[in-house]
Amino acid sequence: MNPKIYIAFRFHANFYHSYRGDTPDELGFGKDIRIIRHILKVLDEYNLRGIPVSGTWDFENYFSLEKIMPAHCPDIVESLQRRVRGGMDEMQFMSYNNGLINAHTAREFQDAMVRARTNNGGSGLKDLFGDAYENMVRPQEMMFSPIHLKLYKSVGIDSISLYYSSIPFNGFSNFIPLLSTGERYNPLTLRYPGIDETMTLLPAYNVGDLADHITLRGWVKSMRRQQLAMEEPCDLLLLIDQDADDEFWFGFNAPKWLKTRFNTIRGLAGLIDDVLNLDYVRFTTPGRYLKGHPAMKTIQIGQDTADGSYDGLSSWVEKWSNHRLFTGLERARILDLQTRRLAGKGIPGSIQTLIKEAFEARLKVLSTTHFGMAAPVMNLTRERIAKDLVELAVNNASTAFTLAAADPAPGNFCLVDYTRGESTDVIEYQAHPSQALIRLSLKAGISNPLVLGGLSGVKIPSVEVDSLFGRQLVFIDHFVGGEEKQYSLKDGDYGPTHAGNPVIVGNNFLQNEYLRVDFDDTGQLMSLYDGDREISTGQFFTSGVTYGGRTLAVESWQEVLNQNPGLVGVKIMRGTINLTGGFKVLFERETLLAEGMPYLYVNMRIMYPRTPDREFNSAKAKRLQQAWDERWQEVMPCQITPALSESHESPLRVWKHDYCDHVSTFDLNYGRFSPNKELSSVNNQITHAWVAVSGGGSGLLIAQNADVASNVAFCPLRVRRNRGKTQLHLNPFGSYSGRQYRYATATTNLGNLLASTFSGADHLKPYAPSYNGRVQEFSLMLAPYIGDAPPENIRYDAEAFAYPYIVLNGESEIADPPHRAWDGSGLGERLDEI
Repeated sequence: MNPKIYIAFRFHANFYHSYRGDTPDELGFGKDIRIIRHILKVLDEYNLRGIPVSGTWDFENYFSLEKIMPAHCPDIVESLQRRVRGGMDEMQFMSYNNGLINAHTAREFQDAMVRARTNNGGSGLKDLFGDAYENMVRPQEMMFSPIHLKLYKSVGIDSISLYYSSIPFNGFSNFIPLLSTGERYNPLTLRYPGIDETMTLLPAYNVGDLADHITLRGWVKSMRRQQLAMEEPCDLLLLIDQDADDEFWFGFNAPKWLKTRFNTIRGLAGLIDDVLNLDYVRFTTPGRYLKGHPAMKTIQIGQDTADGSYDGLSSWVEKWSNHRLFTGLERARILDLQTRRLAGKGIPGSIQTLIKEAFEARLKVLSTTHFGMAAPVMNLTRERIAKDLVELAVNNASTAFTLAAADPAPGNFCLVDYTRGESTDVIEYQAHPSQALIRLSLKAGISNPLVLGGLSGVKIPSVEVDSLFGRQLVFIDHFVGGEEKQYSLKDGDYGPTHAGNPVIVGNNFLQNEYLRVDFDDTGQLMSLYDGDREISTGQFFTSGVTYGGRTLAVESWQEVLNQNPGLVGVKIMRGTINLTGGFKVLFERETLLAEGMPYLYVNMRIMYPRTPDREFNSAKAKRLQQAWDERWQEVMPCQITPALSESHESPLRVWKHDYCDHVSTFDLNYGRFSPNKELSSVNNQITHAWVAVSGGGSGLLIAQNADVASNVAFCPLRVRRNRGKTQLHLNPFGSYSGRQYRYATATTNLGNLLASTFSGADHLKPYAPSYNGRVQEFSLMLAPYIGDAPPENIRYDAEAFAYPYIVLNGESEIADPPHRAWDGSGLGERLDEI
């Protein structure tokens, strides 16, 4: 046998950036043009010398291939077509919209990938390159979710490539046991339980992995030694994948003696020269390699992957701007679904046009560039564009809703359940039964007592509550999936305020027939009990920040309001944190229990002070168009610490519900097969409605509410170990920082050091500075449960909490629900001059 080592170079191209603007210079996409022209020049020169080195390319279609490149660098498109036509280079899929693809609904995913092949703008791979492309996807930012196994296959894509890296710019290396040499440099079969389809997974590596091995030649020679030591030596593929605008490909200024000693410094040409005289090396492309090399092993990944900070979604979901933008995106989705429910099958053309325009805006706003990887804040130009797109989506969807809605009779209002997703040929969403605590905002000036009834005239227990977010009419109801209910609302004496088991409110507790919440004398929420079972350990809720190297938490809470009308029990409290310089962080917290509901409801409002910008990088601030205060490191608006135990046989398990109505799970057991026994932050959980964690036979589900705030991955996790025990923290709408993951795949660990310490560490910076001077509001539903997986009824109630029922309020005292509109104020605006 004479096994070979194959080398492929893949260039990930996108001219639409979060760190840079939209100008054809080095502050915009001029850098992309310069470096890609250089790459093509190098490839052409070596091919003319008879050296068959090839390039593999993946482009997003809309922003780059359709808009920017034809206007500013058509020569690059022509060169790519020439090289692909000549059989030298290979084209692969990314997505039409540069999308945050694991946060797409089924319809959004389908359009993003179908249009990547062919579209009306002529920017699809088939449009530009005929049939000369591979059905392999290199997803933007290495994003993958288990349901993609089914979705990619449905659009004709059967293979995927993700980083198996040794630095925190990674795909999946920390999520599975260590692969052998043959496995990590060969195709794998990717599967997930319950999904019939599989995909071929091709591991890829980046410039940080190259730094870990010092030089490409050293890396390849090390691979050769391992290859020949195998019991049955086989071919290996080293797929080096890096952004096409990375100076790594161009080369760096350095003394001549250093360039001679380290060819890597000379860019792509140096890499080729470094291995050119090794007789066992061959150049190839991923598609060509796959044709002659079967999968070596079957693996499964339950995490929603991304190559951001902490090997996950942190970079795109944990900035203040991310929360605001995703809230608007979610409201546009909700209004779309509600409009479809009200309009029925025969949707009028005027409504269809509005829905289509809203959908197009949603597809564009879902570009990863609108959310990250920029850290600690976003480029303001990019943020403003995202804001405009969200406004367009929400306004069109809201207008469509208004046209589809029919007002009930005066004095009445309706609530309508609906299917929380648009079905496709691949994914069928269904409406589910649910029970909910209905909280309807009242119009301003309503002061008379209100009596709620059904159309039969029977009075329904209800109360009026002074919530943290305004005065609300509150009651409880159950819905069959898709059901519509009508209510009457009249002035008069109060109707019944509870059904027979009123909530009890004491000085230091709230209690209904299911749950009890205990506070200590300082107002700290210490314990949550589900019957006799305590859900918490130590202090259940903690509100705090890490600022200037110190972690500070609210030490005492002052009661602002205590309400006990029977149907619900409510406590509203206020706490503060004093920062250096006389600045204060103000927290307002509302906790509520409702009769007959086994859930704890929590509303939060946090006002972060505007501290002076300090310790920021001025060159980076110029690119981002705003400065920041580097002393902000973490925000923990309502950190939750449940009592969940684990064992070797039963580790902590994360459950998550994605936007394609698929529930998947993964275990927090990385320490079994990697150096990561403690995890400073985990955000590999897409959360359409909820996330849950189980351990030791019980669990806790947390849901978000689009009437206040929504995020596609709203709840980072943290795992700490103390005296052999594991402690889990959940940080909804917050952001952690701390040590990045360590990698068993590393050889020298130099790549990790460089990536985490120097310029490459930009995306690893804390996101807490983005909260400086901002106001944050959100609403949660906490649901304890017994067992490993959250029961279906709790999941369905969480979905109804996250995507509220349709409200048709006519001329009643009920106000339009908040999700009917969106406020993007503050986005794209600099608080102070740099």
